[in-house]
Amino acid sequence: MANVYTIGLSKIEMGDVDPSGGMGTTLAQVGYTLTDSCSMTQEDPTVTDFTAEEVDDPVVSAARAGKTTFNFSVMNADVNVLAKLLGGTVDTAGDVDTWSAPDNMPVIEQSVKITPQQGLIFSIPRMKIVAKINGSFSKSNIFVIDVVGTVLQPTKAGERKMKATNVVAA
Repeated sequence: MANVYTIGLSKIEMGDVDPSGGMGTTLAQVGYTLTDSCSMTQEDPTVTDFTAEEVDDPVVSAARAGKTTFNFSVMNADVNVLAKLLGGTVDTAGDVDTWSAPDNMPVIEQSVKITPQQGLIFSIPRMKIVAKINGSFSKSNIFVIDVVGTVLQPTKAGERKMKATNVVAA
């Protein structure tokens, strides 16, 4: 068996969830990801033990998986990326495109594919996207959009919430 080491990041792609509720088929790279900002975290499972008065050890133990989240920061957001990650509208009339923020926080769900430089590619058919501006206007920092993506159960029957495949060598 070959060793698989997942290292680095090649790209993060997003697109609309397929109308059937499965993995979207038209994904596009969101932008450049700030160094060391992309991570995947799975919370600890919740374990509930059911005990009886007559014995000390649990009689039944039920477990529920912890949620999986991906965090990353986009460092070269334009007005279209702002709209994709934060909602709102882009006005293309006139000489320059202008983003207008939404009045309320929108519900944004996307299909997401995270491709490392080597190792495992993660495909998530349905991810809840919550983003915020983390702007720094200085010579030693950069304006970013911080994104937290929560893996959700797909609405398509039989579709898995996440898949990992090996990066195919070129």
